[in-house]
Amino acid sequence: MESFKMDLSIIAKNISDARIRCSKSYKSCADLLGISTARYKKYESGEIPLTLPELETLSFFFGKPLNSILGIEYQETLDLPDAPEPDHLLNLLKIRNSVIGTLLQIEREKKGLSVKNLAALCDISATTLKRFENGSLGIPLDDLATIIEELELNLDMFLDLNSPIGVWQLSQKRIASFLTLPQELQDFIADKDNHPYLSAAQKMKDFSSVDFKDLSEAIRVIIQKLPDDTSSANGQEQEWE
Repeated sequence: MESFKMDLSIIAKNISDARIRCSKSYKSCADLLGISTARYKKYESGEIPLTLPELETLSFFFGKPLNSILGIEYQETLDLPDAPEPDHLLNLLKIRNSVIGTLLQIEREKKGLSVKNLAALCDISATTLKRFENGSLGIPLDDLATIIEELELNLDMFLDLNSPIGVWQLSQKRIASFLTLPQELQDFIADKDNHPYLSAAQKMKDFSSVDFKDLSEAIRVIIQKLPDDTSSANGQEQEWE
């Protein structure tokens, strides 16, 4: 994700469509997030923006990749996750809010901005920003987008990569990327007999131009030292005669 430009109305619609598609009730979604059903309905109507951790959790619950819900790119669900444990996900939401808040505080301090300065730039109160940073208040997506823009950051640094939700999201992106490859490359990669070649290519990825020059010279020397198959074959024919 190169930028964090988004349309909150599209996100709200995508959430609603995903919930209906997987036959989830308003109440089950609200219970998952630890909020009232009335508040959840406002998420889908677009009246209230979600937080990023809430969006990640719903994405996982619906089995719909985050990029699709954000409207960044369309991805089919390629591997449905196991049913999440509600208590576990509620704890994860709290942890994610704390992690995101801490990251924002670190980046704000790197920029040399005070809480008051950044709050003024983002048109939010300093008290609210403090609560965002200490994790006691989840950051609505619109506020997060504004803060990210002011701090010149990227959404990717705030995404969950380590929890079961993050691992599933990453696996979906990898599978989707694989399916964009030409069919012959997919076949090559899928063949386990070709894995040594892929491993070699992976190691060569970080080669410098000098490394490639040395490798090329080494291959040339090896080829020169190989026996001439034609001469060898002719010699055997003369012996048989």
